[in-house]
Parts: sequence; C-alpha cells; structure tokens
Amino acid sequence: MDPHFFIAAPFGNYIHHPNAISVHGTFTLAPQGNRFTAVITSLRHSKEGWTNRLGLPNPGLEKGLKNLSHKNILSITEVNRNEFQEMNKIIPKNSSLELNLSCPNVKYLPWDHIRQFPNKDREWCIAKMSPLSTPEEIEYVLKQGFRQFHFSNTLPHKKGGLSGKSLIPYTNRLISIIRTDFQNYGDIVVIAGGGVTTHDDIRNYLDEGANHISIGSAWLSHPLKTYKLLKKERI
Repeated sequence: MDPHFFIAAPFGNYIHHPNAISVHGTFTLAPQGNRFTAVITSLRHSKEGWTNRLGLPNPGLEKGLKNLSHKNILSITEVNRNEFQEMNKIIPKNSSLELNLSCPNVKYLPWDHIRQFPNKDREWCIAKMSPLSTPEEIEYVLKQGFRQFHFSNTLPHKKGGLSGKSLIPYTNRLISIIRTDFQNYGDIVVIAGGGVTTHDDIRNYLDEGANHISIGSAWLSHPLKTYKLLKKERI
C-alpha cells in the first residue's frame, strides 16, 4: 500500500485536501458540549506546543454519520462504559473507523467491545493510541483484531493534551515497539503523527517504520504551509 496523508480529527471536520484522507470526529454516542466555546476557552500555545482541554465537544454519532463521506474516516470514542456496543448497532459495517482509545481529557475506560469493529468490509479500522501506551496495551488491541494503529494522540499535560514536536520521541518509541516486539502478528499498518510540519518530519517517521503520516496541530500553527506541503509532497 502506498503511503497516505491523514488529516487528524478534529481538523478533518473542516479541512479537506485531494492528497489526504480526512478523519471526522471525534464523535461520541450522545452530543457533548459546544465546539466553539471549548476552543475559545481551552486552546493555548506555548514553546512546548499546543495544549487543550477540549474534551470531546461534538453533535453526537448520528449527526456525524449523516455528514460522513465514504472517502473519509469516522473517529469515535466512548465516554461511558459499554457505549461502543451501542455505537456498533448504528455504524454501517463498511464504514471506515478510527477508535480513539486515548483522549487525555476523558476519563480512562476499559476497552470493552472493541473486537466487534474490525471486519473485512472496512478499508480502515484504526486504533488511535496514547503516546504513553505500553507494550501490553498494544498487544491487547492486537488481540482484539486491530492491525492499523495511529501513533499517537496528545500527551497528558498539566494544561491538558499536548501536541506538536514534543510528541516525536513518543511516536518513534511506539513505532519501534510494534515493529520489534509484534512481528508475529503479520502486517501491521502504522499511521505516525505528532509534530509533522516539514518534509524531514515525514521522512523521519517513514524511516522509523511508519506506513502513513497524520497531520494535526500543524493546521493551527502553519495552515498555509501545511496545505502547500500536502500539495507538493509525494510520499
């Protein structure tokens, strides 16, 4: 499979590019908060990167499905235990998904009922992991049938979730773990993200063993530069 660009949620709700796959969401079973208010009150930039306490403001899964293009990926998570089971009843079996298993602004939940999502009809069924994921957590997700991983989500921080260049060593660590420790699971697809703003960032992740590249907070810091990077880049 040739390398692809992904536009990470929530940026994929608003940004589309002919050279990229947009990830919509993250959606929860029921509506949560107000996106505009959450952004204004919690999004901050520092020398470490962008931090936020957004939580998961969204209009809910049913509305998310109505606005989803077949070319894009639906990002989902649960805020209460067993909601994945209810979401599975609503989501078409052929919809491409990303399961957000790692939002630092939401309480930690056991990953019940995630085995039901991977199937042969979904082109994409991705587990989005925390930068602090352990080998044991990765192996658990592998045993649930997942073979596509997004490394990684934002880093838990005193000011909220931290994104940007600070994530690079964490993402590289996770790529190394999955490429070294889990070769017996066959072909595993890795989408690498965190701090991608230049051609060198892209090349470094691919050289570490990533298959694809995800771009998130660069849309806040350098939107025009990032759009041009996708237009110019051939990975």
